[in-house]
Amino acid sequence: MSGLSLLLCVMSMVLPMVLKIYAQSIPQGIQDFSFDLLQRVSVEVEKANRNFMISPFSVWSLLVLLYEGSAGRTYDQLRQTLGINFSDEKLRKFCKVVHQFLNTNISDVEMGMLQAVYTGKDYPIKNNYRNVIQNYNMELLEVDFNSPDAAVKINEATNRVTRGLIPYAILPEDIYGAKMFLLSSLYFKGQWKFPFNKALTRDEPFYSESGEVIGKIPMMVQEANFAYVSNIEGLDGYVLELPYGTQDRLAMLVFLPKRGFKLNNMANNLKTLGLRPILQRLAAFRKSDSKDNEVEVIMPKFMITTDFELTDILIQMGIRDLFDEKAANLDRMSSGLFAKLVVHSTKIIVDEQGTTAGAITEAALINKAAPPKFQLNRPFQYLIVERGSGLMLFAGQVRNPKAA
Repeated sequence: MSGLSLLLCVMSMVLPMVLKIYAQSIPQGIQDFSFDLLQRVSVEVEKANRNFMISPFSVWSLLVLLYEGSAGRTYDQLRQTLGINFSDEKLRKFCKVVHQFLNTNISDVEMGMLQAVYTGKDYPIKNNYRNVIQNYNMELLEVDFNSPDAAVKINEATNRVTRGLIPYAILPEDIYGAKMFLLSSLYFKGQWKFPFNKALTRDEPFYSESGEVIGKIPMMVQEANFAYVSNIEGLDGYVLELPYGTQDRLAMLVFLPKRGFKLNNMANNLKTLGLRPILQRLAAFRKSDSKDNEVEVIMPKFMITTDFELTDILIQMGIRDLFDEKAANLDRMSSGLFAKLVVHSTKIIVDEQGTTAGAITEAALINKAAPPKFQLNRPFQYLIVERGSGLMLFAGQVRNPKAA
Protein backbone atom coordinates (compact mmCIF):
# COMPACT_ATOMS: atom_id res chain seq x y z
CA MET A 1 0.00 0.00 0.00
CA SER A 2 1.43 3.38 -0.99
CA GLY A 3 1.94 6.17 1.53
CA LEU A 4 -0.94 8.17 0.04
CA SER A 5 -3.28 5.17 0.05
CA LEU A 6 -2.38 4.46 3.67
CA LEU A 7 -3.05 8.09 4.62
CA LEU A 8 -6.47 8.03 2.95
CA CYS A 9 -7.30 4.74 4.64
CA VAL A 10 -6.36 6.07 8.08
CA MET A 11 -8.28 9.31 7.53
CA SER A 12 -11.37 7.38 6.42
CA MET A 13 -11.30 5.52 9.74
CA VAL A 14 -10.35 8.41 12.05
CA LEU A 15 -12.42 11.27 10.63
CA PRO A 16 -15.83 9.64 11.25
CA MET A 17 -14.86 9.11 14.90
CA VAL A 18 -13.72 12.73 15.30
CA LEU A 19 -16.83 13.93 13.47
CA LYS A 20 -19.02 11.91 15.83
CA ILE A 21 -17.31 13.44 18.88
CA TYR A 22 -17.91 16.98 17.61
CA ALA A 23 -21.47 16.17 16.57
CA GLN A 24 -22.20 14.84 20.06
CA SER A 25 -20.89 18.05 21.61
CA ILE A 26 -22.91 20.25 19.26
CA PRO A 27 -26.65 20.36 20.04
CA GLN A 28 -29.47 19.44 17.73
CA GLY A 29 -29.29 22.75 15.86
CA ILE A 30 -27.89 21.61 12.52
CA GLN A 31 -30.39 18.77 12.28
CA ASP A 32 -33.28 21.02 13.31
CA PHE A 33 -32.32 23.46 10.55
CA SER A 34 -32.08 20.62 8.01
CA PHE A 35 -35.50 19.16 8.82
CA ASP A 36 -37.12 22.60 8.94
CA LEU A 37 -35.71 23.39 5.49
CA LEU A 38 -36.77 19.98 4.16
CA GLN A 39 -40.31 20.31 5.46
CA ARG A 40 -40.78 23.82 4.04
CA VAL A 41 -39.42 22.83 0.62
CA SER A 42 -41.70 19.77 0.69
CA VAL A 43 -44.76 22.00 1.20
CA GLU A 44 -43.70 24.27 -1.69
CA VAL A 45 -43.01 21.38 -4.05
CA GLU A 46 -46.25 19.51 -3.30
CA LYS A 47 -48.21 22.23 -5.09
CA ALA A 48 -46.45 21.33 -8.35
CA ASN A 49 -46.18 17.58 -7.57
CA ARG A 50 -42.44 17.75 -8.31
CA ASN A 51 -39.48 15.62 -7.39
CA PHE A 52 -36.73 17.49 -5.59
CA MET A 53 -33.41 17.17 -3.83
CA ILE A 54 -31.65 19.63 -1.54
CA SER A 55 -28.36 19.59 0.33
CA PRO A 56 -29.22 20.86 3.83
CA PHE A 57 -25.59 20.84 4.94
CA SER A 58 -24.48 22.82 1.88
CA VAL A 59 -27.12 25.50 2.59
CA TRP A 60 -26.23 25.56 6.29
CA SER A 61 -22.52 25.90 5.48
CA LEU A 62 -23.14 28.80 3.12
CA LEU A 63 -25.16 30.64 5.77
CA VAL A 64 -22.41 30.01 8.34
CA LEU A 65 -20.06 32.04 6.13
CA LEU A 66 -22.53 34.92 6.28
CA TYR A 67 -22.97 34.39 10.02
CA GLU A 68 -19.22 34.84 10.48
CA GLY A 69 -19.48 38.25 8.83
CA SER A 70 -22.68 39.40 10.51
CA ALA A 71 -23.39 41.59 13.52
CA GLY A 72 -26.34 42.92 15.51
CA ARG A 73 -29.81 41.59 14.73
CA THR A 74 -28.62 39.88 11.54
CA TYR A 75 -26.15 37.89 13.65
CA ASP A 76 -28.87 36.97 16.16
CA GLN A 77 -31.29 35.78 13.45
CA LEU A 78 -28.65 33.66 11.73
CA ARG A 79 -27.42 32.19 15.00
CA GLN A 80 -30.92 31.17 16.07
CA THR A 81 -32.07 29.78 12.71
CA LEU A 82 -28.82 27.85 12.15
CA GLY A 83 -29.01 26.38 15.66
CA ILE A 84 -25.62 27.76 16.74
CA ASN A 85 -25.89 27.71 20.53
CA PHE A 86 -22.21 26.93 21.08
CA SER A 87 -19.00 28.94 20.78
CA ASP A 88 -17.70 30.21 17.46
CA GLU A 89 -14.43 28.39 18.19
CA LYS A 90 -16.25 25.06 18.44
CA LEU A 91 -18.21 25.89 15.28
CA ARG A 92 -14.99 26.49 13.34
CA LYS A 93 -13.36 23.30 14.59
CA PHE A 94 -16.46 21.30 13.70
CA CYS A 95 -16.65 22.77 10.19
CA LYS A 96 -12.94 22.13 9.62
CA VAL A 97 -13.33 18.45 10.56
CA VAL A 98 -16.42 18.10 8.36
CA HIS A 99 -14.68 19.65 5.37
CA GLN A 100 -11.74 17.28 5.79
CA PHE A 101 -14.18 14.39 6.00
CA LEU A 102 -16.05 15.50 2.88
CA ASN A 103 -12.84 15.78 0.89
CA THR A 104 -11.49 12.34 1.81
CA ASN A 105 -12.21 9.73 -0.84
CA ILE A 106 -11.95 5.96 -0.73
CA SER A 107 -12.43 3.42 -3.49
CA ASP A 108 -16.22 3.14 -3.27
CA VAL A 109 -17.22 6.58 -1.97
CA GLU A 110 -16.13 9.88 -3.52
CA MET A 111 -16.98 13.28 -2.05
CA GLY A 112 -15.92 16.85 -2.57
CA MET A 113 -16.88 20.24 -1.16
CA LEU A 114 -16.08 23.71 -2.42
CA GLN A 115 -16.79 26.94 -0.56
CA ALA A 116 -15.74 30.21 -2.10
CA VAL A 117 -16.24 33.93 -1.57
CA TYR A 118 -16.07 36.05 -4.72
CA THR A 119 -15.57 39.77 -4.15
CA GLY A 120 -15.55 42.83 -6.38
CA LYS A 121 -12.04 43.93 -7.26
CA ASP A 122 -12.48 47.34 -5.67
CA TYR A 123 -14.48 46.20 -2.67
CA PRO A 124 -12.60 45.90 0.64
CA ILE A 125 -13.04 42.74 2.72
CA LYS A 126 -12.02 43.17 6.34
CA ASN A 127 -8.81 41.42 7.33
CA ASN A 128 -10.38 39.76 10.35
CA TYR A 129 -13.00 38.12 8.11
CA ARG A 130 -10.25 36.96 5.76
CA ASN A 131 -8.51 35.33 8.73
CA VAL A 132 -11.69 33.72 10.07
CA ILE A 133 -12.74 32.07 6.83
CA GLN A 134 -9.39 30.32 6.58
CA ASN A 135 -10.89 27.93 9.15
CA TYR A 136 -13.35 26.82 6.47
CA ASN A 137 -10.78 25.85 3.81
CA MET A 138 -12.29 28.47 1.56
CA GLU A 139 -11.22 30.20 -1.58
CA LEU A 140 -11.34 34.01 -1.57
CA LEU A 141 -11.34 35.27 -5.15
CA GLU A 142 -11.64 38.67 -6.81
CA VAL A 143 -13.83 39.07 -9.91
CA ASP A 144 -15.43 41.84 -11.96
CA PHE A 145 -19.16 41.35 -11.42
CA ASN A 146 -19.97 43.66 -14.34
CA SER A 147 -18.27 41.27 -16.74
CA PRO A 148 -19.85 38.05 -18.09
CA ASP A 149 -16.52 36.39 -17.29
CA ALA A 150 -17.44 36.43 -13.58
CA ALA A 151 -20.32 34.00 -14.15
CA VAL A 152 -18.05 31.86 -16.31
CA LYS A 153 -15.46 31.57 -13.52
CA ILE A 154 -18.08 30.70 -10.90
CA ASN A 155 -19.71 28.10 -13.14
CA GLU A 156 -16.31 26.59 -13.94
CA ALA A 157 -15.69 26.13 -10.21
CA THR A 158 -19.10 24.51 -9.72
CA ASN A 159 -18.57 22.25 -12.72
CA ARG A 160 -15.16 21.20 -11.38
CA VAL A 161 -16.24 20.30 -7.83
CA THR A 162 -19.40 18.47 -8.97
CA ARG A 163 -17.42 16.50 -11.59
CA GLY A 164 -19.57 17.93 -14.38
CA LEU A 165 -22.85 17.02 -12.70
CA ILE A 166 -23.88 20.70 -12.32
CA PRO A 167 -22.11 22.61 -15.12
CA TYR A 168 -24.05 25.87 -14.65
CA ALA A 169 -25.11 27.38 -11.32
CA ILE A 170 -25.79 31.01 -12.24
CA LEU A 171 -26.44 33.36 -15.14
CA PRO A 172 -24.51 36.62 -15.67
CA GLU A 173 -27.61 38.66 -14.76
CA ASP A 174 -27.79 36.89 -11.37
CA ILE A 175 -24.61 38.61 -10.21
CA TYR A 176 -24.38 41.72 -12.39
CA GLY A 177 -23.44 44.69 -10.22
CA ALA A 178 -22.94 42.54 -7.12
CA LYS A 179 -20.31 43.34 -4.52
CA MET A 180 -19.86 39.79 -3.27
CA PHE A 181 -21.00 36.26 -4.16
CA LEU A 182 -20.77 33.21 -1.89
CA LEU A 183 -20.73 29.67 -3.24
CA SER A 184 -21.11 26.31 -1.52
CA SER A 185 -21.03 23.14 -3.63
CA LEU A 186 -21.14 19.53 -2.48
CA TYR A 187 -20.51 16.38 -4.54
CA PHE A 188 -21.13 12.77 -3.63
CA LYS A 189 -20.74 9.53 -5.54
CA GLY A 190 -21.26 6.27 -3.70
CA GLN A 191 -21.44 2.63 -4.71
CA TRP A 192 -24.06 0.53 -2.96
CA LYS A 193 -22.71 -1.92 -0.42
CA PHE A 194 -25.14 -4.37 -2.00
CA PRO A 195 -25.38 -3.41 -5.71
CA PHE A 196 -28.60 -4.20 -7.56
CA ASN A 197 -28.42 -6.79 -10.34
CA LYS A 198 -29.14 -5.04 -13.65
CA ALA A 199 -30.52 -8.28 -15.08
CA LEU A 200 -33.34 -8.17 -12.52
CA THR A 201 -34.42 -4.60 -13.28
CA ARG A 202 -37.93 -4.64 -14.74
CA ASP A 203 -40.68 -2.19 -15.66
CA GLU A 204 -43.42 -1.97 -13.04
CA PRO A 205 -46.22 0.52 -12.25
CA PHE A 206 -45.50 3.53 -10.05
CA TYR A 207 -48.47 5.10 -8.27
CA SER A 208 -49.29 8.67 -7.22
CA GLU A 209 -50.29 9.56 -3.65
CA SER A 210 -53.93 9.30 -4.73
CA GLY A 211 -53.37 5.75 -6.02
CA GLU A 212 -53.41 6.51 -9.74
CA VAL A 213 -50.87 4.82 -12.03
CA ILE A 214 -48.29 7.37 -13.19
CA GLY A 215 -46.69 4.94 -15.61
CA LYS A 216 -44.30 2.02 -15.79
CA ILE A 217 -40.86 2.67 -14.32
CA PRO A 218 -37.61 0.62 -14.39
CA MET A 219 -37.62 -0.95 -10.92
CA MET A 220 -34.41 -2.36 -9.42
CA VAL A 221 -34.58 -5.50 -7.29
CA GLN A 222 -32.25 -6.66 -4.52
CA GLU A 223 -32.41 -9.06 -1.60
CA ALA A 224 -29.81 -8.49 1.13
CA ASN A 225 -29.27 -7.82 4.83
CA PHE A 226 -30.73 -4.33 4.99
CA ALA A 227 -31.74 -2.64 8.23
CA TYR A 228 -35.48 -2.06 8.09
CA VAL A 229 -37.88 -0.60 10.66
CA SER A 230 -41.65 -0.54 10.32
CA ASN A 231 -43.01 0.80 13.60
CA ILE A 232 -41.34 4.02 14.73
CA GLU A 233 -43.89 5.80 16.88
CA GLY A 234 -44.83 9.21 15.55
CA LEU A 235 -43.39 8.75 12.05
CA ASP A 236 -46.35 7.23 10.15
CA GLY A 237 -43.92 5.57 7.77
CA TYR A 238 -41.40 2.79 7.17
CA VAL A 239 -37.61 3.23 7.03
CA LEU A 240 -35.03 1.32 5.00
CA GLU A 241 -31.26 1.82 5.19
CA LEU A 242 -29.22 1.34 2.00
CA PRO A 243 -25.51 1.54 2.95
CA TYR A 244 -22.74 2.80 0.68
CA GLY A 245 -19.34 1.18 0.32
CA THR A 246 -17.50 -1.03 2.77
CA GLN A 247 -16.58 1.58 5.41
CA ASP A 248 -20.13 1.96 6.81
CA ARG A 249 -19.72 5.75 6.79
CA LEU A 250 -22.67 6.79 4.66
CA ALA A 251 -26.13 5.49 3.88
CA MET A 252 -29.32 6.42 2.10
CA LEU A 253 -32.32 6.30 4.43
CA VAL A 254 -35.54 5.73 2.50
CA PHE A 255 -38.85 6.76 4.09
CA LEU A 256 -42.10 5.32 2.73
CA PRO A 257 -45.33 6.76 4.18
CA LYS A 258 -47.88 4.32 5.50
CA ARG A 259 -51.01 3.93 3.41
CA GLY A 260 -53.25 6.95 3.81
CA PHE A 261 -50.41 9.31 4.78
CA LYS A 262 -48.73 11.83 2.49
CA LEU A 263 -45.08 12.76 2.13
CA ASN A 264 -45.72 16.13 3.74
CA ASN A 265 -47.26 14.43 6.78
CA MET A 266 -44.11 12.35 7.18
CA ALA A 267 -41.75 15.29 6.51
CA ASN A 268 -43.49 17.21 9.28
CA ASN A 269 -43.28 14.19 11.60
CA LEU A 270 -39.54 13.87 10.87
CA LYS A 271 -39.07 17.51 11.82
CA THR A 272 -40.63 16.77 15.21
CA LEU A 273 -39.11 13.33 15.74
CA GLY A 274 -35.54 14.02 14.63
CA LEU A 275 -33.04 11.56 13.24
CA ARG A 276 -31.52 10.16 16.43
CA PRO A 277 -34.32 7.68 17.37
CA ILE A 278 -34.42 6.43 13.79
CA LEU A 279 -30.66 5.85 13.65
CA GLN A 280 -30.81 4.11 17.04
CA ARG A 281 -33.53 1.73 15.86
CA LEU A 282 -31.65 0.95 12.65
CA ALA A 283 -28.44 0.30 14.63
CA ALA A 284 -30.33 -2.06 16.95
CA PHE A 285 -31.71 -3.88 13.92
CA ARG A 286 -28.21 -4.30 12.47
CA LYS A 287 -27.00 -5.84 15.75
CA SER A 288 -29.66 -8.54 15.59
CA ASP A 289 -28.91 -11.85 13.85
CA SER A 290 -27.79 -10.82 10.35
CA LYS A 291 -29.02 -14.07 8.87
CA ASP A 292 -32.56 -13.00 9.69
CA ASN A 293 -32.23 -9.45 8.32
CA GLU A 294 -32.81 -10.15 4.64
CA VAL A 295 -35.18 -7.71 2.96
CA GLU A 296 -36.34 -7.68 -0.65
CA VAL A 297 -36.05 -4.13 -1.99
CA ILE A 298 -37.88 -2.98 -5.10
CA MET A 299 -36.81 0.56 -5.94
CA PRO A 300 -37.07 2.81 -9.02
CA LYS A 301 -34.10 4.13 -10.93
CA PHE A 302 -34.30 7.90 -10.95
CA MET A 303 -32.49 11.09 -11.85
CA ILE A 304 -33.53 14.44 -10.39
CA THR A 305 -32.25 17.93 -11.17
CA THR A 306 -33.43 20.73 -8.89
CA ASP A 307 -32.93 24.50 -8.92
CA PHE A 308 -34.26 26.51 -5.99
CA GLU A 309 -34.26 30.17 -5.09
CA LEU A 310 -34.35 29.76 -1.32
CA THR A 311 -34.62 33.39 -0.23
CA ASP A 312 -38.35 33.35 0.65
CA ILE A 313 -38.05 30.06 2.55
CA LEU A 314 -35.08 31.34 4.57
CA ILE A 315 -37.02 34.49 5.43
CA GLN A 316 -39.89 32.27 6.65
CA MET A 317 -37.37 30.37 8.79
CA GLY A 318 -36.38 33.59 10.56
CA ILE A 319 -33.46 35.01 8.55
CA ARG A 320 -35.12 38.30 7.61
CA ASP A 321 -32.68 41.18 7.94
CA LEU A 322 -30.00 39.52 5.80
CA PHE A 323 -32.09 40.14 2.67
CA ASP A 324 -33.17 43.68 3.61
CA GLU A 325 -30.90 46.36 2.14
CA LYS A 326 -31.65 48.74 5.02
CA ALA A 327 -31.61 46.24 7.89
CA ALA A 328 -28.78 43.86 6.91
CA ASN A 329 -25.69 44.08 9.08
CA LEU A 330 -22.65 42.31 7.63
CA ASP A 331 -20.20 44.80 9.08
CA ARG A 332 -17.76 42.13 10.28
CA MET A 333 -17.31 41.21 6.61
CA SER A 334 -17.51 44.58 4.88
CA SER A 335 -19.64 47.72 4.83
CA GLY A 336 -22.99 48.16 3.09
CA LEU A 337 -23.62 44.53 2.13
CA PHE A 338 -26.89 42.60 2.01
CA ALA A 339 -27.87 39.29 0.43
CA LYS A 340 -29.73 39.47 -2.87
CA LEU A 341 -30.60 35.82 -3.38
CA VAL A 342 -29.64 32.30 -2.37
CA VAL A 343 -29.59 29.89 -5.32
CA HIS A 344 -29.43 26.16 -4.64
CA SER A 345 -28.80 23.64 -7.45
CA THR A 346 -28.67 19.87 -7.01
CA LYS A 347 -28.69 16.72 -9.09
CA ILE A 348 -28.95 13.07 -8.11
CA ILE A 349 -28.67 9.88 -10.14
CA VAL A 350 -29.67 6.57 -8.55
CA ASP A 351 -29.11 3.32 -10.44
CA GLU A 352 -28.08 -0.30 -9.85
CA GLN A 353 -24.49 0.57 -8.92
CA GLY A 354 -25.21 3.38 -6.50
CA THR A 355 -25.81 7.12 -6.24
CA THR A 356 -24.27 10.20 -7.78
CA ALA A 357 -25.39 13.45 -6.15
CA GLY A 358 -24.29 17.11 -6.33
CA ALA A 359 -25.47 19.62 -3.62
CA ILE A 360 -38.56 1.40 17.28
CA THR A 361 -38.78 -1.79 17.78
CA GLU A 362 -35.84 -4.06 17.06
CA ALA A 363 -37.65 -6.25 14.57
CA ALA A 364 -35.74 -9.50 14.36
CA LEU A 365 -37.29 -11.54 11.55
CA ILE A 366 -37.37 -15.09 12.86
CA ASN A 367 -38.28 -18.27 10.97
CA LYS A 368 -39.50 -16.42 7.93
CA ALA A 369 -40.51 -18.34 4.85
CA ALA A 370 -39.76 -15.33 2.60
CA PRO A 371 -38.05 -11.99 3.27
CA PRO A 372 -40.19 -8.91 3.93
CA LYS A 373 -40.68 -6.67 0.92
CA PHE A 374 -39.86 -2.96 0.83
CA GLN A 375 -41.60 -1.87 -2.36
CA LEU A 376 -41.01 1.73 -3.39
CA ASN A 377 -43.73 1.94 -6.02
CA ARG A 378 -45.31 5.14 -4.68
CA PRO A 379 -43.94 8.54 -3.54
CA PHE A 380 -41.13 8.34 -0.98
CA GLN A 381 -38.52 10.48 0.75
CA TYR A 382 -34.79 9.87 1.16
CA LEU A 383 -31.84 11.23 3.14
CA ILE A 384 -28.13 10.64 2.54
CA VAL A 385 -26.48 10.77 5.96
CA GLU A 386 -23.19 10.19 7.75
CA ARG A 387 -24.16 7.33 10.04
CA GLY A 388 -22.04 8.16 13.06
CA SER A 389 -23.10 11.78 13.49
CA GLY A 390 -26.39 11.89 11.61
CA LEU A 391 -25.05 14.71 9.41
CA MET A 392 -27.59 15.16 6.60
CA LEU A 393 -25.76 15.72 3.31
CA PHE A 394 -28.69 15.38 0.91
CA ALA A 395 -32.46 15.05 1.22
CA GLY A 396 -35.26 14.75 -1.29
CA GLN A 397 -38.52 13.28 -2.46
CA VAL A 398 -39.50 11.15 -5.44
CA ARG A 399 -43.09 11.71 -6.57
CA ASN A 400 -42.70 10.73 -10.22
CA PRO A 401 -39.53 8.85 -11.28
CA LYS A 402 -40.38 9.50 -14.94
CA ALA A 403 -39.83 13.24 -14.45
CA ALA A 404 -36.28 14.58 -14.23
